[in-house]
Amino acid sequence: MTETVIKAATEAAAEEDVAIDEELLEEAQRHLGTSSRNEAINAALREFVDQQRARRRAALQDLRRLSDEGAFKYDALDEVDE
Repeated sequence: MTETVIKAATEAAAEEDVAIDEELLEEAQRHLGTSSRNEAINAALREFVDQQRARRRAALQDLRRLSDEGAFKYDALDEVDE
């Protein structure tokens, strides 16, 4: 991220009334082993994004496996186009 993007995001957040569940944040800090609020939030966001990426990778692998096993009838698409 560039400093400009970070600065814009920080300014936008400062303009909004951001409510954070303090108990949830404290628990996240304990589980993540972070010492600051910002560090905990960034670690939690990173973990969330990593999990979503892993889910998408697994779904793509499943689709490729199904395709390799012949689960999709691509010839039927040619018939529809005619």
